[in-house]
Amino acid sequence: MMGRRIVILGAGFGGLFTALELDRRLRKETGLEIRLLDARNFHLFSPMLHEVTSGIIEPRHVVWPIRALSGKTRLTFETREVRSIDLGNRRVLTDHGDVGYDVLVIALGSVTNYFGVSGAEEKAFTFKTLKDAVRLKNHILEMFERAVLERDPDLRRRLLTFVLVGAGCTGVELATEIDDLARKTLARHYPSLDVRDVRVVLAEATGRIIPCVSDRLADLGLEKLRQKGLEVRLHSPVVRVSDGAVELADGDIIQTETVIWTAGVKANLVVENLPVEKDKLGRVVVDEYLELPTFSGVFAIGDCAHCRDQRLHDALSPTAQVAIQQAHCVAANVIRGLQGQAKEPFVYRHRGDLVSLGAGDGVGEIAGVRFSGLPAWLLWRSVFLIKLFGWKNRIRVALDWIISSLFQRDLAKLEW
Repeated sequence: MMGRRIVILGAGFGGLFTALELDRRLRKETGLEIRLLDARNFHLFSPMLHEVTSGIIEPRHVVWPIRALSGKTRLTFETREVRSIDLGNRRVLTDHGDVGYDVLVIALGSVTNYFGVSGAEEKAFTFKTLKDAVRLKNHILEMFERAVLERDPDLRRRLLTFVLVGAGCTGVELATEIDDLARKTLARHYPSLDVRDVRVVLAEATGRIIPCVSDRLADLGLEKLRQKGLEVRLHSPVVRVSDGAVELADGDIIQTETVIWTAGVKANLVVENLPVEKDKLGRVVVDEYLELPTFSGVFAIGDCAHCRDQRLHDALSPTAQVAIQQAHCVAANVIRGLQGQAKEPFVYRHRGDLVSLGAGDGVGEIAGVRFSGLPAWLLWRSVFLIKLFGWKNRIRVALDWIISSLFQRDLAKLEW
């Protein structure tokens, strides 16, 4: 029988869903300990971050306090920053001492991958946390304030040029929100500025956008982006980011004060340092049960795990959809281990794709049926509203959407 001390690292989609599923199914078990560790005391609903930046949703409405579970479950949550994992001695080293485990679920997520591009880490905005979203919104507002006072037309255009590096789902959704914010909202409040000076550039190293969706859905999304006036540069890897400029591989230099890095992720340093087989992104390679092959009772899921899909003959994309399905599989396998039963392999079942493309527009594909325009956008909002944690947050976000459709977006800079 597997041990009775279950430790879960990370309260993202993978970690939190694993913890909740284990708690639900093991509530009547005695002598069992379930501990969830994370450096933050909240779960961030990252699919809505781009709407925080554009002023549609209030920042606090996309975070759910994990302490809300207190007194309702047998789950123990602790605010700890994981420093390293000692697989040999079955211990997790944190900033507040060591934590022993019998069963470990690693769901520590990922960090921004700069791919060694010169100046990117120092000069570009990241977009993974709530702080990143608020910081970027403040910066965009500052660019418009400076542009109003700028008399040099070239410098003004540089201030109003926004370059996003990486045309994955995050980059595409954020680019369309910035375009809507700049052209439809800020342009009205800065009448002295020429909206034609606003330039949103999406630089993608490969030959297609949104790699996690089907080719035909990606092509439809690309067509819509260009119809909106966004400048999509395919086969255009960024080779250098400097003060006031971005240099592409073809030698083109884009003058800008705003570079946003959405080009990809890699495993965080804790996972990258584990003495096990890893892929080129530092993600640990797991077996068909999502377990580390040489360390029984240690599972890895989400962005930090390399899980190969036998049908696609490739690793699964680092998406919330994948992490949630993996969480349910790991929880079930942990329970089977406790009961002395054989584990069952993980089988990913793709539910479809939905991508928001700004107010009233989007693309989607479910069961082979494509959606676009307003229906896809409404479906996107409906699905993600349902998936948002907590009824209080669902009501708050729904009200934010209604208010933003009736009144102007929030244009205040939030600085503390």
